[in-house]
Amino acid sequence: MNHRVLFVLCTFLVGGYALAQNTRSAVSIHGNDANPCTVPSPCRTFAKAITVTNSGGEIIALDSGGYGPFTIDRAVSVRPIPGAYAGLAPSSSDGIGVYAGVNDDVILRGITINGLGGSNLTGITFGSGRTLTIQNCSIDRMTGTGISDVSAGMLVVSDTAVTNSYTGVQVGNGNVGDPTVFATISGSRMDHNSFGVAVYQTGRATVTNTVLSHNSGTGLEVLSQVPTLAADVVIERSTLSDNAYGLYAAAGDGTATIRASNCTISHNTTGVSSNNAQLAPILSRQNNTLQGNATNGTFTATFSAD
Repeated sequence: MNHRVLFVLCTFLVGGYALAQNTRSAVSIHGNDANPCTVPSPCRTFAKAITVTNSGGEIIALDSGGYGPFTIDRAVSVRPIPGAYAGLAPSSSDGIGVYAGVNDDVILRGITINGLGGSNLTGITFGSGRTLTIQNCSIDRMTGTGISDVSAGMLVVSDTAVTNSYTGVQVGNGNVGDPTVFATISGSRMDHNSFGVAVYQTGRATVTNTVLSHNSGTGLEVLSQVPTLAADVVIERSTLSDNAYGLYAAAGDGTATIRASNCTISHNTTGVSSNNAQLAPILSRQNNTLQGNATNGTFTATFSAD
């Protein structure tokens, strides 16, 4: 009888511990990871707060400071309180890794990531999840990629800047059998990188109201080198300036397509360039400004709005 009571009691306590995880967790520069990560008793790092936050919950930074790299494995929102600075300074590992469940929605809002060296570092990697929303974030000096999307979910980037990195945003990669990768980028800036936005093989992206400038390679490039794979981008109401190439499409195998509407493409070394008009077309809606480049280049064809 005593054993049975003890078993029931232990079961209750274990279940109670699971239910005691936070709907809202908090971190602070004055916190301690031995704390329960509540607002009255915050943790020190996002990494710890993730482990005690229920799926669908949120994590808030209560004051300005650095909170260290972390990995997200569940649906959660991470943000600072208004007026606070929540920063990461990765030096030997990536900043944020998102490896959530197929039905999980993750939100990163108001996060600043500053790279401190290290080889091939990525600011934010979206490996799995239903959606990853990155809003009002700043990513600087990543030796690899600012934002990398190789998931089967949807990446949504808005009001975000990626600067002084190798690639601003990379969408897709992969081989036959890898998932199609979807992304939307709006109201953002990709400046002073080697490549502003790069969409590869399995990538599908829509870019709107975004500035891609002062990138030493390309503002927007779309590439496919794998048979049967099709990389595809629609870019609208965006500016591509002071890059080596404004729009660049290339395909050895597969197809790589850019559709541009109401974009300003100016002051680049080359405005528009494709290595193959059939496999890598750059299409214009006939309402773009392609002027003032050292070499303007030409669109390969036109398309209509319908």
